[in-house]
Amino acid sequence: MTFPATIFAPEFLRLEHGELKRLLNVLRSPLATQVFLILLSQADFKTGQALLSYARLIELCTPPPPERGRRPAGPSLKQVRNAVDALIAANLIARNAERNAHQGMLHLRVRPRNKAATKKARQAD
Repeated sequence: MTFPATIFAPEFLRLEHGELKRLLNVLRSPLATQVFLILLSQADFKTGQALLSYARLIELCTPPPPERGRRPAGPSLKQVRNAVDALIAANLIARNAERNAHQGMLHLRVRPRNKAATKKARQAD
């Protein structure tokens, strides 16, 4: 029996206006939004690095089983890959392809959420 995956949500999470605009107005994909929020919750707060596999992402996107009946189907590998590619195209996350190939894990990077990194990002804009 497979146990449902647990997402350890941070105490708080702040999204920038540009991130929300790209998620809700440009991508308009519920799966891409869900994957982005999962990456934010699983990433290192200071560096923004998230080490996941596609299987783990699929498990985290799959709804938990109900009390009765069958467990709803989760997204397919192709759907999750398309969502990750859409997030990369929208410049919301970055992928390190070299490290992916060497270690067999997804090395994705989101914008760091600490104050120093936020100040640097705003100064660069």
